[in-house]
Amino acid sequence: MITKLLYHSLGSFLLAAVLFFSQPLYALELSLGKLTHNGLERSYYFHLPTSSKTVQKHPLMLVLHGGGKADGDETAKHTGYNELADQYGFIVVYPNGINSQWNDGRGTTYRNSDNTNIDDVGFITTLIDKIILDYKADASRVYVTGISNGGMMTLRLGCEISPKLAAIAPIIANMPLNIIDSCHPTSPLPLLLMNGTKDPVVPWKGGDVRFFRKKMGKVSSTLETIDFWVKHNYCKPTPQITEIPDTDRKDKSHIKVTSYANPVTKSEVILYEVEGGGHTFPGSNSPNLPRILGRKNNDIDGPSVVWKFFNSHAK
Repeated sequence: MITKLLYHSLGSFLLAAVLFFSQPLYALELSLGKLTHNGLERSYYFHLPTSSKTVQKHPLMLVLHGGGKADGDETAKHTGYNELADQYGFIVVYPNGINSQWNDGRGTTYRNSDNTNIDDVGFITTLIDKIILDYKADASRVYVTGISNGGMMTLRLGCEISPKLAAIAPIIANMPLNIIDSCHPTSPLPLLLMNGTKDPVVPWKGGDVRFFRKKMGKVSSTLETIDFWVKHNYCKPTPQITEIPDTDRKDKSHIKVTSYANPVTKSEVILYEVEGGGHTFPGSNSPNLPRILGRKNNDIDGPSVVWKFFNSHAK
């Protein structure tokens, strides 16, 4: 009975973040945009950097929310990408999935609803083109990152629209098992993956994505996901491995970085392995719920790591 109560009361809370942190859009400096795709009205939040009037073309970062019951504005609150956008001069866009979910290729999402008829790949493609046209974003510097369901959607976009993207960074996500064999990117694509080895939702070793006893489709393992992109990008098989200083011993986790290089195309593949980490984004201000999501690592500022990676790549 207690498990059922926890399941129903915390389900949307866990994968969508915390509603009591709600702020008005003006406090977040977010604008709401809309477009119609395949007969559906789609929406997105966006933030223009403070330098938008003085610089001709800005890099564009799309940030895909997780598969709970909140949209892109919640993700903006918990990642700090708006502040990074102002500091480094890029446009950040937070698209909204239908019913706060993405059709990432698993066929089953958080609430077991069938969204396989939703063309999220086409929506994101149209949105990229619109932002480039409307705000003169730099088409050679388009990046996508996402968390959990959004991270798996990021991987699907890497499979299907690689020529549009300069780099991707899925977070706490693995390749959906349904699409890994049919994934054929048509161009090299640098990738950064950040996963916890003790993730109770998206398993490091692959298998069923779970929330308590609820199964939500299958994924490949983290190492299989990395291996796929290393081979696709023709990286050297021997990686460089570094250990991040364990500055917070209380979080009972530490990070190892494994980097695979392609010296010719610069299409590197980097794995941030959060040893002991759970279904959390290191360094974000999302809530720390170790008993349910696993441990949250505090040794790095994850959003800054993602932007630094993106900033080193262009088409």
